[in-house]
Amino acid sequence: MRRHIRHAIAFAAAATTLSGGIVASTGTQAEAATAGPAPTRYSDDFNGDGYHDLAVGSPNADVDVTGADGATTKAWGAGYVTVSYGGKYGAQKTGLKAVTQNSPGVPGDPTQSGRFGQVLTNGDFNADGYADLAVGARGQVSLLWGSRTGLKGGTLMDDPMNWSDIGTVLKAGDFTGDGKTDLVVGYSTSLRLFKGPFKADGTPVSTQKVDTGRNYPVFTDAQDRIAVGRVNKGSIDDLVVLGEERKRGRVLLGGASGLRQTPATIRGGNSVAIADFDKDGYGDIAVGDAQSTLDTEYAAGVVRVNYGSSNGADEDRSTRVFTEDTAGIPGGVQQGDRFGASVAAADLNRDGYAELVVGATGERKSTCEHCYITGGGFYVLKSSSRGVTGTGATFYAHNASGLPRPTGTYRIPSHLKTTDLNNDKQPEITIPVRSSVPEVWSVGTKSGKVAGASPTRVVKPPVDSQVSAGTEFGVLAH
Repeated sequence: MRRHIRHAIAFAAAATTLSGGIVASTGTQAEAATAGPAPTRYSDDFNGDGYHDLAVGSPNADVDVTGADGATTKAWGAGYVTVSYGGKYGAQKTGLKAVTQNSPGVPGDPTQSGRFGQVLTNGDFNADGYADLAVGARGQVSLLWGSRTGLKGGTLMDDPMNWSDIGTVLKAGDFTGDGKTDLVVGYSTSLRLFKGPFKADGTPVSTQKVDTGRNYPVFTDAQDRIAVGRVNKGSIDDLVVLGEERKRGRVLLGGASGLRQTPATIRGGNSVAIADFDKDGYGDIAVGDAQSTLDTEYAAGVVRVNYGSSNGADEDRSTRVFTEDTAGIPGGVQQGDRFGASVAAADLNRDGYAELVVGATGERKSTCEHCYITGGGFYVLKSSSRGVTGTGATFYAHNASGLPRPTGTYRIPSHLKTTDLNNDKQPEITIPVRSSVPEVWSVGTKSGKVAGASPTRVVKPPVDSQVSAGTEFGVLAH
């Protein structure tokens, strides 16, 4: 595709294929419908059929490119994205399509080390009732539009700053309280708020710098150190920004004039999630710090829960600290467990309180220095009116009953997400799995039980001769 083509109407026309769109809902009728009723308001329902959908990136995948002379060359690390559409049985497993910058209607061109799909977020950016997908690549952000047949056409997001480092972070939410989806965009040294809705050419209503104070996370995995949620009982989304290199972070509260700092700060880490664990109406902030050393155990890991208040973090309420030595949590602190490598939250047992899901990539691994080995697992910590507790916590190792067994060595979980893809009111835990052929697990839950209580759906990379699977298949939209 020619670079800098902007108009989505032209893209939509070009994107019409036999399947109805660049990522048409395929597979069985029960898994994902090719047509749907009126659009829904889920921020990740790309085809408006009433089910959540799961966008997955593979930014280091290779993509075949055909030149003007008809010769095919390989763009190493050009990247792609795909969508596993939700349905009656959960995550779509077959018929997934690789969306590259070669795909009809997708702006830009696949380039070597372009890393299309390195950062993803979803929301209804053009206010048409269908969820859209924002895709970060090296130096650009694409908006792919949702439609009755799924993602269909798109445009490069207009950047008034015209900076080449755009797209290190993408976070969607209504940060101004007008009912429209806004987009927070990261650059190498700053964040900017792009106010929605966006026009067909990718132009927002306005843009403004987000004042984070200091310690903006400019390094790898900055996306994981920023979370969207509602901290202060309002109907407007707020933002938590952790500092770089595990330095202290801040809570930024949304409002009509945009995001503003609060005086309270929180301990830093590598992952963060927002949920109301004690059901007092305030969003609480769970921060995972997998690199934390406990006694002499390097990278044993810790999770801290900061309780929310009208001013952000409640400084009058003690932060709760959890390690693998906390009473009720199975196992024990050991070097390299990386407890807190990822955190997520959802009400898994339907008691009204959100559980805290904690990844530990090094737990239950064999002893082997300087080699890639099987291991990892995740914990589920319960909550009550007193907040998160270690009492009754459960651990699910990489080889827990009910989980798949990839061939060769594999490691879980690198990132966690909770999503109810089959609308049974029991959120699944989505886990990217690093193995010889990477895959994504959608682990079913039932009455608070995980792995075996409900089937696990395995989402594999699309079968497409024009792309490689990519070892990073599993970047999830957050």
